[in-house]
Amino acid sequence: TITVTDDEDPSISGTPANITQTADAGQCSAVVNYVAPTSSDNFGVTSFTSTHDNGDTFTVGTTTVTYTAEDAAGNQTTSSFTVTITDDEAPVIAGTPANIDQNTDADACVATVTWTEPTDSDNCGSTMTSTHSPGDTFAPGTTTVTYTATDAASNTTTSSFTVTVTDAQAPSLTDMPGNITQSNDAGDCSAVVNWTAPNHSDNCSSVLSSTHDSGDTFAVGTTTVTYTATDPAGNATASSFTVTVEDDEDPTISGMPTTINLNNDAGICGAQATWTAPTTA
Repeated sequence: TITVTDDEDPSISGTPANITQTADAGQCSAVVNYVAPTSSDNFGVTSFTSTHDNGDTFTVGTTTVTYTAEDAAGNQTTSSFTVTITDDEAPVIAGTPANIDQNTDADACVATVTWTEPTDSDNCGSTMTSTHSPGDTFAPGTTTVTYTATDAASNTTTSSFTVTVTDAQAPSLTDMPGNITQSNDAGDCSAVVNWTAPNHSDNCSSVLSSTHDSGDTFAVGTTTVTYTATDPAGNATASSFTVTVEDDEDPTISGMPTTINLNNDAGICGAQATWTAPTTA
């Protein structure tokens, strides 16, 4: 007997080169077209199959497409190429709030600010992070809030708005002295006047200034003393009282001449008298 066996594998020709393609707009995949390879064999190909077909939809990532040719003797040949779909589409952020202007909370140097968060969407899905969240507290000034949406391919989109917090609360002054009336200091046309300075407070902070200080010297008459508390935002509160210095000291006369006794001038029923006039202070 003569037995002839077919040990020759089929051949595959025209296998496409590796394909790289961007995902279709709005999709996390792409329809890929290519020219399919062909197969041949010395005794003929009985089966020529593929894991994928021209015009199939491929998801983002790398997929191997394999063609297999088989003849009647069971000899097989395979040939492969890869289809890589890249996601080049950045996420979309919608509904970013407009800039927010808000006063500080009552008796606080911050403001609690809330807003409706934006939404994110992407052809392949995305996650969103933010530098701040609704309900956070913000100090006076302007702060930028930024939302960032990122997909699995690291495509990123950012969207921002600002939160401006204004300190509109004026400082308070308490324990202001009442009006002061005081006699002049002995021998002076003025008086040293003392009092306890008022207290001041503010939701943030404040600085106290005054037109006069306790222990200053005040001239006879009425003087208005004004205290002003000012915070860093320029809010100010002022309050006043008066200091009245009265002159209760009588004048003094010194150098009064002693009693003078004179004889009349000759031939005159009187006498000319002289003395040194006293002084006053």
